[in-house]
Amino acid sequence: MARTKITTGLENRAEQRIFSSPVARAFVRIVVARRKVTEAQARKIYLDYLNRTQPHRRGERSIA
Repeated sequence: MARTKITTGLENRAEQRIFSSPVARAFVRIVVARRKVTEAQARKIYLDYLNRTQPHRRGERSIA
């Protein structure tokens, strides 16, 4: 099965930095246990949560 997503080194380092946090690791561990999802899905949930709560984006309207 071929990979459809290509990550750059910068994206990979940023993701490693985010998930080196004890809070992020605990969040992922809890989501995996409670929602019965994979670790990759739990990481995506955490990233989606971070993107929704960014203070510099508050008040912006979505283009959708």
